[in-house]
Amino acid sequence: MDFGSDRRATINDVARHAGVAVKTVSRVLNGERAVSDTTRTRVQASIQALDYRPNAAARVLRKRVSRSIAYVCEDIAEPVQARLAGAIEAVAVEADAAMTVSVTHHDPAREQSVIESLLSRQVDGIVLWPTGVRSRFLERLGRIVPVVCVDRPIPGVETDSVFCDNQRGAEEGVSALIAAGHRRIAFVGDLPELFTQAERFTGYKQSLYAAGLAPDDRLVFRRRQDIPALAKQLAYWQLLPDPPTAIFAASSLSATTLVRTLPATADLQLVGFDDFPLADVVRGGISVISQEVPTMGTAAAQAIFRRLSGDRTGFTHTRVPPTFIPRNLVVRADRQSESFSRR
Repeated sequence: MDFGSDRRATINDVARHAGVAVKTVSRVLNGERAVSDTTRTRVQASIQALDYRPNAAARVLRKRVSRSIAYVCEDIAEPVQARLAGAIEAVAVEADAAMTVSVTHHDPAREQSVIESLLSRQVDGIVLWPTGVRSRFLERLGRIVPVVCVDRPIPGVETDSVFCDNQRGAEEGVSALIAAGHRRIAFVGDLPELFTQAERFTGYKQSLYAAGLAPDDRLVFRRRQDIPALAKQLAYWQLLPDPPTAIFAASSLSATTLVRTLPATADLQLVGFDDFPLADVVRGGISVISQEVPTMGTAAAQAIFRRLSGDRTGFTHTRVPPTFIPRNLVVRADRQSESFSRR
């Protein structure tokens, strides 16, 4: 097996190489007796041949600390949250640990209920996508089990965390529009009190300031996304003497709502935060800031297992830079004053 310089062997690779089950490799790593000498020798030879080095999760396994972790998110159907589940599970599988997924549906009361249920089943650690509402229960949670927050923090509660660098991503996306010749750039985002939205709006403004452009409150739409409300906002922008020529959508929901609302002939350049299905196809391709979800999920799971292995150092706060994916980003000539086409 040749893994190349960028890929480390996993416990699954060792199992395939030795012709045994993953559980058998785990038993060898743990020094358990329920393995024959012949099999143990074969597994150890595979470990040496593949230069397998157990990660933090596997070290937890050897110490017999953890057998289960949980991932609690708002909506597992949402692409980023679903991909995070896959990345977290991959680390758990390598640790021979079980992973449970629970969904809160954006409801703080359900958030507490599902976590209490997980604790009753003695889950050892929780990767939490919080609803964003503080409670006494959540304030105490970190004293019961290790908690790593993803996407956003629990307001007023410190935990280990793994977040996207939202401000940096927004700055890169808006700067790309400015570099393409746009000077009137609208912002379409979700509710302003959301942690990610606040950071992305800051990035939007910082890019404008850096280019010597003053943010215009008339070009800002920050509310729960729905097509009728956005259609009214687009109609209002169209009637301005200096309407926007580009829009920065601060979430995949904002971007998809825009796609459904804009007329097909609208001459507006879009950049969205988060990739979404068919973003490379609709409107000739939409440029996006794509979160590095596998990196985020892996970092969150490994942080949980570090805590379970006995790490008592201060809280860690990891920011993962996103990647800008340009698609159909046309450089404007001298068209800053043009409006988008009417229906």
